[in-house]
Amino acid sequence: MDYEYWYNFVISSMSKKLAHQTTAASKKGHSDTKTLPVPRPLSPRSGAAQKLPAPKTDSSGSGAAQRVVSGLRLRTTFRVAGDLSVWGGGLCVAGGDLAWVGGRGSVRTIDTAGRVTRRVSGVCGSESLCRRIVRGDDGEVFVVSDDRKISRVSADGAVSTFSKLTFRPWGLTQLSSGRLLVCGRGGLYTVTGRGVQGVELGVDVKCAWDVSVNSKGDVAVADSGGRKVCILDGQYKHVGTYSPTKSEPFRPLSLTSDGENFVICDINNNTIDTIDRRGVCLSVYPTTDDCRERPWDVDMLPSNCVWVKFAGGHVCVYDQI
Repeated sequence: MDYEYWYNFVISSMSKKLAHQTTAASKKGHSDTKTLPVPRPLSPRSGAAQKLPAPKTDSSGSGAAQRVVSGLRLRTTFRVAGDLSVWGGGLCVAGGDLAWVGGRGSVRTIDTAGRVTRRVSGVCGSESLCRRIVRGDDGEVFVVSDDRKISRVSADGAVSTFSKLTFRPWGLTQLSSGRLLVCGRGGLYTVTGRGVQGVELGVDVKCAWDVSVNSKGDVAVADSGGRKVCILDGQYKHVGTYSPTKSEPFRPLSLTSDGENFVICDINNNTIDTIDRRGVCLSVYPTTDDCRERPWDVDMLPSNCVWVKFAGGHVCVYDQI
């Protein structure tokens, strides 16, 4: 199956479907500040390791905002104001009440009311999608885009090209200061400002759609084509696999780490799954009652809330419990 074709087809279809929902009111609340909000830096090898508690039962009758299922509790949900292309772009949490989202040609920060607080243009081509966004160590963010490059957006909003790629990238994470890990159809690659180097994996990966690293250096790869998440150690040796049997074929599209464990968007089954660093399931949270759209992208900071962007423009913010 051509996953790149599938991705572009979905983006095109959803954009047409959602275009009629844009109103003049959606532009209200945009405010360009003089300086960028500085995202909280995250070092992948630091931060408190968080273990989710055992799944809890639904507290029925208390309303959606109080619903408690499998380690998450819905705090708020909203639609991103303005450009509808942001639903297909990246998501990167900058703090408890602020996150970066990517669109075509630009990235912007949004708050938990869905207001765009800052826009940075020229990050990628005007017709290219800023697909993934990841925090750096000095208040900057790195953005991987469809026009085959990784851009750096500094804390003051300056945009520069960090690296050019020979393949179309899909996922991005930071390994250490100045060193990134990017995935694409061909597998995984380490990237620095000096070049790109392929990583020899200890497991077969059909379609690496996203990648994340925890504080212990374990690497989780969302193999959307193989219907699994592969866990690798710091030497890229295979140590675990998560491939659950569900009502629909498991399809991981995005993942992140809470410091030790990994949190996954299953786009086919509309769930947020949490697994440990060996691929053992800790919890499964159904998002259907929160948003009828499919969970597309997930990110969080260690010991912080979980942000999930859905294929349609909605964002849900959850608290770990």
